[in-house]
Amino acid sequence: MRTKALLCAAGMLAAAATSMAQSNVYSLNVVGYINIPYTNGFQMVANQLHSDSTGTNNTVGGVFGTNLPTGTQVYGFSTTSGYATATLIANGTWTGGQPVVNESLSAGRGVWLRIPGASGTGGNVTIVGEVKQGTTGVPIATGFQISSLVPPLSTTIKTAMGYPAGTGDRVFQFSNATGYLPTRTYLANATWSPTEPTPAVGESFWISRAAANGATTWNQTYNVP
Repeated sequence: MRTKALLCAAGMLAAAATSMAQSNVYSLNVVGYINIPYTNGFQMVANQLHSDSTGTNNTVGGVFGTNLPTGTQVYGFSTTSGYATATLIANGTWTGGQPVVNESLSAGRGVWLRIPGASGTGGNVTIVGEVKQGTTGVPIATGFQISSLVPPLSTTIKTAMGYPAGTGDRVFQFSNATGYLPTRTYLANATWSPTEPTPAVGESFWISRAAANGATTWNQTYNVP
């Protein structure tokens, strides 16, 4: 996965004069797009560009559009109710499971994307939207959840992005080609075994939060330089 022309068009810089304050007020929204390659089968995907600066008002149709093979499925996962599935049907609409799937496309979450068809079926999912800036609090429950980095970066989840790791927390990354990668585990000596997770741009992953560590909030902070 890679970012293509991330922050293409340096954004929308809107300036408005206000007579009450006798000053200029600027609003900076940085927009761009990400191309996430896909092939037939399963891949774990994150929505790291958003329809607005809140990072919450995203839908499966808004994020993925309809330019995917008929029968494409997106699986969202809820820590309370489990999986729900949205399916792209022949008339170009998404059906089923959308509340859970839409929530899974919010900032710091992720989904499974399943592309039907034979070996060699491939293309790109192009995600368009705003870069979420500032601090985003991502709830982390005990047990399993699908998570991601909020900004479109490929970097370490704890060292760079502040994941509040506790002893016994585990991260599971998935490759379409090879299946699950070696499990990353946070040890009592405050190191990762075998290495700290560094997801790609547009990639989501499983976090298993050890029960002894309790639920927490992952505060991710990012501002475009």
